[in-house]
Parts: sequence; C-alpha cells; structure tokens
Amino acid sequence: MSTLLWAALALCFLTGLPVLLGVTWLALPLLMLLAALLALPLAWLWRRVWRPSRARPWPHTWLRGSAGLWFLLCGLAAAPVYYLAITTETRPAIVPTVTLSNGPRTVVLQGMQHVGAERFFQAVVYDLEKALADGYVLAYEGVANSDPEADAWFRKALTHGKDLGDSYRELGKICGLTYQIDYFGPVVADAKAHPERHVTMDVTTRAMKQEYDRLVGADPTFAAAVRKREAPEAADDDDDASGLVTRLIAWQKAGDERQQMLAGTLCRGIMTHVMRRSGQGGSGELDPVVLDFRNRHLATQLLSDQRLRIYVTYGAAHLPGVMELMKREPGWKVESVKWMRTIAAPEHLEGRL
Repeated sequence: MSTLLWAALALCFLTGLPVLLGVTWLALPLLMLLAALLALPLAWLWRRVWRPSRARPWPHTWLRGSAGLWFLLCGLAAAPVYYLAITTETRPAIVPTVTLSNGPRTVVLQGMQHVGAERFFQAVVYDLEKALADGYVLAYEGVANSDPEADAWFRKALTHGKDLGDSYRELGKICGLTYQIDYFGPVVADAKAHPERHVTMDVTTRAMKQEYDRLVGADPTFAAAVRKREAPEAADDDDDASGLVTRLIAWQKAGDERQQMLAGTLCRGIMTHVMRRSGQGGSGELDPVVLDFRNRHLATQLLSDQRLRIYVTYGAAHLPGVMELMKREPGWKVESVKWMRTIAAPEHLEGRL
C-alpha cells in the first residue's frame, strides 16, 4: 500500500510539473516550503496516532511527510489548469442555429459569440453567404447611437466607457481566439454592394435608456438591483476586477511562450464556463433592459417584417427568449435546431514540402 501511495504521489508530481514550470520555476521551492511547514503538525499527529512510526527518528517522519505533501501540492496546484482544459474539450461552449417558420415565411436565428474559435466564424460566414445565395435577407445585432446623452449613458452603464471592439480583440489574443468582426469581411463587402439585403434589427441607445428609466420607476426589484450595482462598494469591486484583468493581460504579454499557452488554456476554460451559463439566458442585473427589452423588439421586428426569408445573427443569450416569443404567435414553430461549437484550442499545423 505504501508503494502504491508513493507511486500515485509521484505521478501527481510529474503531472503538475509541466504546468508549474510553465508558470515559474519559483513555484516548486515555494510549494516545497509550504509542504515542509504543513508536515510539522501532521508528522507530530501521525506519530501520536501510529505507534510503529515512533520507532523511527522524528526527522525521518517529517521528511517523508514533507516529500509526500510536496508531490501532492504540486498536483493540486496544476489541477485547475487540467480541469479547465478538459472541460473545454468535453463540455464545450455551443450556440444554436434555430430555423422557425409559419409556412410562407422562414426565420433563421444564428446564435453568436463575439470572441470565439476561427473555425466557428468561418462556418458562420459560409452559412451567411449561402443564405444570401438562397435569397435571405441578413439581419444583425447592434445598438445604434441616438443622441449624446443616451450614448453617454450607454457607454457608462454597459461598456464602462471602453471600446468593446478593442476589448474583444484583447480578450481574443489572450485566449488564443479571434474577434468576430475580423472574419466578416465578405459579408461587409456584400452589404456595401447590396444594402437592400442587409438590415440591423436592434434598439437605439435612447430607447434603452427610456426602458431603463421606466423600469427604475415601475419595478422595485429592478430599482433595488440598480442601486446595489451603482453603490460605491460595487464600483470598487468593478475596479478591482478590472485591475486584476489588466494585470493578467500584462503578465500574459510579458510572459514567454509557455506562459502564454497556459494563459490561453485558462482563458478558454473560464470563457467556456461563462458562455455555457450565458447561453441559458443570462443572469445580470440589467437583463430586463439588455436582454428582455431587446428580445421583445427583435421578435416584433421579425413578426411584422414582410420579407419571406430572414437570417438573423444575434448574441446566443437572446435566442431562447426570442424563440419563445415567436412560438407564441399562431402558426410559428421550430423546424430545426443545429448546434455549433464556439471555443476550441487553436490549431498549429506544420508540415514539409
């Protein structure tokens, strides 16, 4: 049993070694010091409980305990990286493509993710080009600017004053993923040549602010959530979170190739977890405005539009709500659902010619 236990601990150590060395070589001596400190009370307790161990000198028991704990701590410290990497592959983030029809009219809802794998965006662009060839009109997500006051409110309340495009690109670099706009060149070119085949179906910043103000006055639960979100403590928490992200970005940029690879693995795993949750419809304080209000607007637009074929690309979190709203209308039903994977490790292929 002792041999098997030490073999398991050695395997645990060897498994964690590549991750720890990828982060920094200092991780090994630091964990060794921690193991030595933890082994002091454990060795004392072991000698009190297990009488045969008293036949051996105290340093022998302590050193064996320190070594075993060191092996174990090395494996445990690397476990989150392996967990996130395995989760990304075995329980990937996916988005649906839902086709609804009432007979004469067909609407396709393509769930989107702003940052994702290159293969996902290539597949979406192919589907969009095929939809254009089949006579569909393409409809897009995108809150439109309206007036300075409402635009300023939108930037402060929803984007924290940051440019979303730059933030998405930065996130994509860290995660080893890409930003969706960088792959929509063919669609943008078609929109310039044939503007009648492209339309934006979203609200304006003024409409969102009006709905926000209405809910603050009419919905006590929403008003309380907004007050909590805007409290100084919440702002401090946001600043701390932003600072942490900034430090992680700086560490990733300054790191070597192994550190960048580890940062990408962690980022993709965390994104997979977040996107799987958001695909269920979201759970933020501003969802009544960001999701529900815009879902109603999009469903109304699609139901009232007289064009026979519309292909919609919208954030995946919106799709459950929009789909349910459309299914409530007489004659509308779901004809098919297709799922697409959005996050995957980047491929690095090398060959010889």
